[in-house]
Amino acid sequence: MRRLSNPLAALIAGTACLAGCGGSGGDVVARSGKLELTRGELLASISYDDAADSLVAASMFIEDWRDMAALYQSALEDGVDREPETRRLIETASRQITVQRFIDRKMADASGSGLFRIDASEVRAFYERHPDGFVCSEPHVALVRYYAASAGEAAKLRTIAIETRGTRLPDRIAEAAPSYAELNRKSVSAGRRLRPQSRLFLENTRMRSMLRDMAPGDVSQAIPLNDSLIVVMQLLDRVEPGRRMTLDQCRGDIEELLIVEKQKQYYTTLLEKARETYQ
Repeated sequence: MRRLSNPLAALIAGTACLAGCGGSGGDVVARSGKLELTRGELLASISYDDAADSLVAASMFIEDWRDMAALYQSALEDGVDREPETRRLIETASRQITVQRFIDRKMADASGSGLFRIDASEVRAFYERHPDGFVCSEPHVALVRYYAASAGEAAKLRTIAIETRGTRLPDRIAEAAPSYAELNRKSVSAGRRLRPQSRLFLENTRMRSMLRDMAPGDVSQAIPLNDSLIVVMQLLDRVEPGRRMTLDQCRGDIEELLIVEKQKQYYTTLLEKARETYQ
């Protein structure tokens, strides 16, 4: 869910400047010929978790919208919308969008009612049924990267990573490096899971070199990436090639596999019911 706080307030204030619109159309942020882009449509089309990034996204979206609106009106002027092939493509796209929205809604309702819930016994049974599964062909690591805008912030992040345990960690990290609060929140969440080391996409060779010498629990020194971005790495866990992950280490992966399987089964049931009704 998007956070409706200061970033949203800043974005709403900024859209009028981005669009260059004023006068009576207070809710209009862009115009192209007879078409208008409203502030509500803009906010529904972009992410606004972070005010600075969202203003950039809003500016880019408005520019793209204007280009598309201009071309669309040119196409209408040429009568493209009245061509049989255009109408067929529109009808096909409309059906696909409607069906996908229907499936998404049904999936969300099923999830909310607990239909895709996975319990511990299901996870353990899956793990035991696949004795050769979850053997690592390459190093797997659980690595959190903390990003800072200055050496001072990076030092604070390193101290927090070393000293802090429990649920307060994301809050303290956000306070220490406010410019990268959202990025660090996502990094903390994703970094708890073991992933193939080749899929970490580390930013430079120094980080890769330092990671090779780190043991679980280690926190790296601050590593400058550029003049305004510094990273600190924290290795939470590691599994070497040829070793099988423990049940706790791969629990999240197994839960995802089981959820997808239940979703597939639910989709099959949904499709069969529709076929029976409209055969």
